[in-house]
Amino acid sequence: MTGFEALWPQNISPNRLAILERKLLLWLRSQDLQTETPSVGGPYQSVEELQALTQKAAAEGCNFSELQGTVRAVVDANTDNFLELAELAGLNPASDFAGARLLGTHLSNSDFSGANLRKAYLRGVDLSDADLSGADLREANLSGADLSGALLSDANLGGANLHRASLALANLSGADLSRVNLSEANLSNCNLSDADLSGASLKNADLHQAGLALTNLAGADLTGAVVKQARLWHDAGLSEEVKQDLIRRGAIFEP
Repeated sequence: MTGFEALWPQNISPNRLAILERKLLLWLRSQDLQTETPSVGGPYQSVEELQALTQKAAAEGCNFSELQGTVRAVVDANTDNFLELAELAGLNPASDFAGARLLGTHLSNSDFSGANLRKAYLRGVDLSDADLSGADLREANLSGADLSGALLSDANLGGANLHRASLALANLSGADLSRVNLSEANLSNCNLSDADLSGASLKNADLHQAGLALTNLAGADLTGAVVKQARLWHDAGLSEEVKQDLIRRGAIFEP
């Protein structure tokens, strides 16, 4: 075996590929290889790193046959639903995808409430109308992701990258968005009430008609942000100078 490309067909869907790559990584970690393997909860596994580990396992004589049943079940499944495929592979959506590489997957309407997705690679992923309430998304890469209409109340996104992400109509009430990169993100009509946006970058973000009641904006960068008809709280951690600038740009401060 020259690498994991020999384990499954190359023309499978992004959902199937993400499930199989994750299952393979967790399986490789269970093999007690004579090499250091990255932590499952660490930064996402690159294709090159996963291939190197697969080659190492083959060289050490690991028996891949026990993995083949799972591979066949996922490849031949009559569904492309991510959560259904995860169940077929014996993966727990709540705990097995921290640090996972989920590039290009379709996760709209999926239930990831309370899930550990810390440091997951979710760039460009479709998470529209997904339930991510209470999820751990700290330091996740969600740049360009579609989170429109998603439920993210009480989620922890501290340090996450949401550059150019779409969060239109999303519910982020009570969410931890401290130090988040939301530059050029679409937050129009978004519910950000009681959220923590301290230290966040909102450069050139669209906050048109967003609700920010009781939101902490201390240290947030709102340079170039569209704030027309956005509703903010007077005690939002902003200086008087910044408040007046936002009012001139169309923001509404509630008493």
